Amino acid sequence: MDLGEIWATIATEASEDIATRFIATIEATFEPLRHFPLSGVARGQLAAGLRVTFHGSYAIYYKPYTDALIIVRVLHGARDLAKVAEHGGFA
Repeated sequence: MDLGEIWATIATEASEDIATRFIATIEATFEPLRHFPLSGVARGQLAAGLRVTFHGSYAIYYKPYTDALIIVRVLHGARDLAKVAEHGGFA
């Protein structure tokens, strides 16, 4: 799970408290998407229906549905997207 990995990295490098607060700020980015699900940039070349929005250096990939919003991945901007997609990372 991306958020779990992000939390663990920050907790190791800084502290659990800082990691928890940072994850909360990422999760706060999800709320506007619930109200405006098409506001993110379309990334159909990576997966059908996929969209992206950003929080600092992190890209939040999601799929909007009529009755739900599915967060697919939360990845650092330095990640190789082609490699992630090649290995089914957005399915």
